[in-house]
Amino acid sequence: MIFETSKWSCIAACVLGATGAAHARGEFCGTAPPPGFDQPPNQAHTGRYLNPVYGYAVGIPAALSGYTPSAGPERGFGMVLSWAPRAYLSVDAAYDVYYDITADGVHRRDINAIRLHDLVVSDQASSYALDHAAGGRYVTRVQCAGDPRIYVHDDVIVMRNREIYRLNLQSVPERYAGDAKVLNAMLRSWRWQATGQSYVK
Repeated sequence: MIFETSKWSCIAACVLGATGAAHARGEFCGTAPPPGFDQPPNQAHTGRYLNPVYGYAVGIPAALSGYTPSAGPERGFGMVLSWAPRAYLSVDAAYDVYYDITADGVHRRDINAIRLHDLVVSDQASSYALDHAAGGRYVTRVQCAGDPRIYVHDDVIVMRNREIYRLNLQSVPERYAGDAKVLNAMLRSWRWQATGQSYVK
């Protein structure tokens, strides 16, 4: 009985790990966002965005719109800064199901997933805080298999109450300086908000 429980625990961990790796690669080397992400029933947001599930607020810069999926708990939103070349910024929160514990742990998992199929050209880490909650900022340059273009990922990660909060910018070298200004403005606007009630996450 103990053997069977251990076996199923191992299988579950492997499945979760494979799913996490696939998600990380899709985020760093995919074609995010998926077609139709900015169409109903997904919800558009402008101005001040408040997430009642994870308890944070962030400002969406003028002339930009963020979109949240219609299904499942509301974790955050994504916005396209450019379709060609592709530049995309996502704001996301999630429970730490992989028990990464730290921002560095989350980033290491991402990097390991990318390296399974693609090339990490460079990776720079620095300390960062979202509204006084300590975390990290990771600027990673990636070359995806079969694609000669270099992608720049500027990823801010904070762990709080076993939850992962992140703002991730995918850009290209020729756009990165301008796109990073949008990310920086959103980082400065971030505030923690009390939810006032319990949600299923």
